[in-house]
Amino acid sequence: MNIADINKSLIGSMSISPVSATEWEIHTGAVFQNGDEIKIYLVNDKNNWHLSDKKNTLKLMNEMYDLKAPDVKSCISAVLRIYGFTIKSGALTANVIDDIHIVSLVYNFIMCIGQLANMYVFFDKPE
Repeated sequence: MNIADINKSLIGSMSISPVSATEWEIHTGAVFQNGDEIKIYLVNDKNNWHLSDKKNTLKLMNEMYDLKAPDVKSCISAVLRIYGFTIKSGALTANVIDDIHIVSLVYNFIMCIGQLANMYVFFDKPE
């Protein structure tokens, strides 16, 4: 292994594939602790672009936490505030303002998902 090999692996580490005429899946290689792929979608809704996890993060969290518990709700809200993202109808979403910052936004989206999925580190044990 050398820097050229590492560079080859990093180049093109993300890819995108169409799901429909208005939706694309962004493949990042990022995974949850259980090994499931972190799925991120780029959605064009009437020329408004946003990222979505299509409810996958909350589905995973629902298996680990009591999502109605006040401390869990508070932690979720705090993480969302840090990144400026929202949860709409159970889906984590982030508005895409421009294509220049899309890579940074995708990385922040992955970090937000990771922090939400791994909130158990703030509690004595997962609920």
